[in-house]
Amino acid sequence: MNRWDDTTDRRRRDVEPWLVAYTPLEERQPVERDRVTELASRPGYELDPTCVIATDALVVASTLRVGAHSTIASGCVIRGDVRIGAHSSLNAGATTIGRVTIGDWVRIAGTAVLVGENHVFDDPDTPIFVQGLRSEGIVVGDDTWIGAHVTILDGVHIGPHSVVAAGAVVTRDVPAWSVVAGVPARVVRDRRHGAGRPRVGRDELARFAERVADQWPDVLERCRTVEPGGADGYVDAPGRPSSPRALNDAVEIAAAFGAVPPGARRDELVARIQDHQDPVTGMFVDPRHPPAWWETVRRGEPVDPAMVLAPSDHEWDHYGILSCGYALEALGAAPRHPVRVLEQIEPGALEGLLDRLDWGWLAWPSGAWVDAVGTALMLNRRHHRSTATLPVLWGWLATHVDPRSGMWGAWLAPTGDLEVGWLMAVNGYYRLVRGTYAQFGLEVPRAERAIDTVLAHSRQHDWFSLAGPAGRHRGDGAAGSLLGRTACNVLDVVHPLWLLSRQCPGYRRDEIRDATARVLTEAIADWVDGEGFPWHVGRDHPGLQGTEMWLAVVYLAADVLGASDGLPWRPRGVHRLEPADHLHHPPA
Repeated sequence: MNRWDDTTDRRRRDVEPWLVAYTPLEERQPVERDRVTELASRPGYELDPTCVIATDALVVASTLRVGAHSTIASGCVIRGDVRIGAHSSLNAGATTIGRVTIGDWVRIAGTAVLVGENHVFDDPDTPIFVQGLRSEGIVVGDDTWIGAHVTILDGVHIGPHSVVAAGAVVTRDVPAWSVVAGVPARVVRDRRHGAGRPRVGRDELARFAERVADQWPDVLERCRTVEPGGADGYVDAPGRPSSPRALNDAVEIAAAFGAVPPGARRDELVARIQDHQDPVTGMFVDPRHPPAWWETVRRGEPVDPAMVLAPSDHEWDHYGILSCGYALEALGAAPRHPVRVLEQIEPGALEGLLDRLDWGWLAWPSGAWVDAVGTALMLNRRHHRSTATLPVLWGWLATHVDPRSGMWGAWLAPTGDLEVGWLMAVNGYYRLVRGTYAQFGLEVPRAERAIDTVLAHSRQHDWFSLAGPAGRHRGDGAAGSLLGRTACNVLDVVHPLWLLSRQCPGYRRDEIRDATARVLTEAIADWVDGEGFPWHVGRDHPGLQGTEMWLAVVYLAADVLGASDGLPWRPRGVHRLEPADHLHHPPA
């Protein structure tokens, strides 16, 4: 037979419960759901309904907590006071004894034994078994891998992000990021060091900066075109249609070097960008791709502010606020009108829009929507004397950030061969934070947890290096466009690390510096003389969007390393580093 029978399949699912961990509850076998339900009914047991516990695992713990999507495989013995975080797994035959705490994202291989208690044997005249037990407990930190046949003794704390080699006997605490091996286990290396990757030096960075300073006018000239009517316009790359964003990208690239696009007059550029703003709603409209509400406004009919602000499948509907608003600021100007719909929307309607956002698969565009709202708030306050503070927005953000990950979005389980993980959440995080906390110079909540998540996400995708895991997805399919080495994917980890490391200057400092040094080295190698940067390295032709964003990446990475002084550009517009204005208190 080519197909296993149901019994064999169930046994495999018991031995390899991770096959089930991310399956919707309604698709699981009844015996799997019943197992969790029965255990959860025991006094002192608290099990997330998405966890998976093999039907033949011996679970006799006095107290037990198991987090979301964690698994306990066939043959495991769970005794004592046991806490297991989210997304962790105990493979076949693993054992816990006594007080054991296991963090998130932990992998414990088969037959490992965690002994969180000890016999007392102080009195040589009394049999050991009647002298009782003592327990200090074992703690296994997040993102740790415990190898096969490992024994961990009572009182040991395993620091997060560590690896314990197969067969090791751990008798003392293990520092974070350690690889330990042997009997007794010793630290053999720090995971963060010794990778042997090349790092760019100041001289090489200076040579790159000189090339960019000489060539940015050529990059813009390559993308210059003539609009209907004879006015100069821009395309993102030769062969593509002209667009408002391409013009704004050209303005921001020139502004980064303290200039305007060659051959352009500042007042004409300001007028052209201002002309995209609808005076009724205050939104910025591309007439070639008008939003759904546009005809209603043109007919002179009233329009619901919530309908205008509602999330849209068309990126420009809300990104236009950023693209045009920031380009005008880069030119020393401002929008003609406030974003009126933000002034007019009722608090309950705004809260309804926030509640409608999808922070799972759509965390990226959800963060971009918050970015647009925050930017509109800033533009209205800075240029139109608005007193609006949007307490609903700030309250919603404060109460919806995940205290464990520091994200507003969620980790996504693999779908086929597409391992998204934290990608949507991190990319949405960058946009949300840029338009709100960074925009107004406010501290970001749960900053250390956010650093942990951004670093874990970056490691999963090997910092989107073409030589790393993401480099295997450079095709034209969803995986290639989503997980490839794009300006978005890299900027969306570099900016949070730059921002959060300023807020938490000592936290994981060496790792952040090592990582950004690698990003800087690889980024400057992607520049194409006379053409700039491609947005998607390895797939796209160089263009204005890629050039503007990758120049921001290089500057931020250099700034983390203390090497940005002397660079001939500084990001302006959308990716500027400075807050819009320094508020003395949260806008609430």
